[in-house]
Amino acid sequence: MDTDNYGKLFQAFQKKYQSAGYVINPYSDEWIKAVQERVEQGEINYDSDTETYESFDEDHGTDYRNHLLIIYADPYNKELIQDLRAVHTSLDVIYGSGDGTPGTHKPDFVFVNFKANKMLCVGLGRKNRLFQYDADRYVAGDRSSTVDVLRDSVMDEECTEYVDNFRAYDHDQIISRTVYYLKTLGEYLVEDYHLNFNPEMIVSGPNEDGLYEFDDDREPIDQDEYDNLCGQYENINTYISECIEGINVFFPMADVAALNTEDF
Repeated sequence: MDTDNYGKLFQAFQKKYQSAGYVINPYSDEWIKAVQERVEQGEINYDSDTETYESFDEDHGTDYRNHLLIIYADPYNKELIQDLRAVHTSLDVIYGSGDGTPGTHKPDFVFVNFKANKMLCVGLGRKNRLFQYDADRYVAGDRSSTVDVLRDSVMDEECTEYVDNFRAYDHDQIISRTVYYLKTLGEYLVEDYHLNFNPEMIVSGPNEDGLYEFDDDREPIDQDEYDNLCGQYENINTYISECIEGINVFFPMADVAALNTEDF
């Protein structure tokens, strides 16, 4: 298998899954025009358009065009996962049964950079914490180095160089946008889990003592406690909605159920 030319490796996979929306080429005219149409129809909010890309062409040249693929590895789409495994040996190990690779984190998204000939794997792991790793380095056993495209953590020189190279042509910060939405989604899903409340849990109230009763064995709560819980619930779910809407700009079929590991 020729592992040095990612453009050739992913050609058939891209052709099969791009029309279904599981693969996007975000720096193509086709993609940004489709996004612009969705914005005009009120389906999504997105602040870049064809004029944005034209300005990139003028400022940076056109080398960034078509340099990046993003794959949404929907865990419920078994055929897609099998086809993805067939593309590259590292992906076969990562998405395989796990035999010989205990603890393998199976990414939700794979960023394929044709300029760097690298694959960045990103997803939510235990406790919905974000993980990021280079596919080949991870499979080779390098699981201690910190790759962080958001630069929220301290990276060694090698990882800093990796991130700089991987993002060098990402003028619209699409990688960072996607990763940020996923990271924030994971954080608020954990908050929602620990809050363990939604208004539908209240079966009656306020009663004659001014208390709200739950549908389980929890103690009733007063008006202030109820208002506080409702406020937290609304705030958390607003952020969850904003994050999934941000991801849906790129992958309309992605949903909370598929991305939430529920491994708390």
